[in-house]
Amino acid sequence: MGFLITIIVSSFILYGILANIGFNSSESLGATGLFLAIFVLIAIRKHFTNKKLPGGSRGAILQRIWVLGKQFKFDPVLKKYEVVPVEPKKHYFEFRGSNFRSGDFDENHRQLPAEWSPFSVEGDNLIIESEFFKKGHWTWKIETGVGLVLTAEMLDSKSQFLFYEKNWI
Repeated sequence: MGFLITIIVSSFILYGILANIGFNSSESLGATGLFLAIFVLIAIRKHFTNKKLPGGSRGAILQRIWVLGKQFKFDPVLKKYEVVPVEPKKHYFEFRGSNFRSGDFDENHRQLPAEWSPFSVEGDNLIIESEFFKKGHWTWKIETGVGLVLTAEMLDSKSQFLFYEKNWI
């Protein structure tokens, strides 16, 4: 409910500002009002669509294809993460609706087929319903300048994966 009030109040403020800076003819005000009405409808639709996704509005950021950029494995003796080599533009994670898949790209950077599994988000925990991912505790966060950071804690190891948003066609 707070979201709707924020959108409505913001729209009235923006409408008032535009009316006072020269958009005061009835045609300009009508066009401005129409623009604001469309903006409000799109914002409301997006809000309610995102609420249905795993993790709600916060988890909506996962909804895309993520490319593995870097991988680190925790060394318990040195008590720090060490780099594990990864092949560039080779591995991906994809989140679509409430489904997840992990796979590889071919040499032309097209996604190779992979099996879908349901997933959910509880705070910073990512719960993926596939046998491999069930073996560990997965947490996620989005870091500015990095992208998606996944941390996996298995019984005998801890790894961190840095993904960036797929940005090629």
